[in-house]
Amino acid sequence: MKDNCKIIRELLSAQAMEFALDEMAAKIAKIHPSASDLVILGMASRGIPLAKKLKERLDAKFGGSVEFGSLDATFYRDDFHYRKHVSTEMRVTEMPASVEGKTVILVDDVLYTGRSTLAAMRAILDLGRPAAIRLCVLVDRGHRELPIAPDCVGFSVETAQNQEVRVKIEPIDQENSVTLVEVEA
Repeated sequence: MKDNCKIIRELLSAQAMEFALDEMAAKIAKIHPSASDLVILGMASRGIPLAKKLKERLDAKFGGSVEFGSLDATFYRDDFHYRKHVSTEMRVTEMPASVEGKTVILVDDVLYTGRSTLAAMRAILDLGRPAAIRLCVLVDRGHRELPIAPDCVGFSVETAQNQEVRVKIEPIDQENSVTLVEVEA
């Protein structure tokens, strides 16, 4: 994350994040009322703990265990070679036995241009042919460059091009919150 920024406002407190996750889990359960053939897949890095939180809620709703995995789609990005300060080290990807014929709930923290989502879908399709891929994001900040839309959103906010949405989530960060910041040049 860039450090030279000015906090504009808090979008979600820790409590509001938990409420948003409850609502997201309820919507997922409504769309897909059974744990069978369902896979929750968190995108590196903050999508993974969000996906784990959703999995816990869905396990409780379904009374069973939903398959879980994590995905680092960095090398699938169409802008990988142009991005500055990108580590060439792959983060851990843990996949369930198969995505073939299953509904994949792809979880990320912030949806912006859609490029990360496209990369994740490419990676998933390299692993098999799921019945469906559903996108679930904590925050949708707009400014899409690709025709990608979330199926489930915790919070939507309009942002300017010089603004970013910063998600902090344990255990990666020492708190749970979402803030809108202005990035200074």
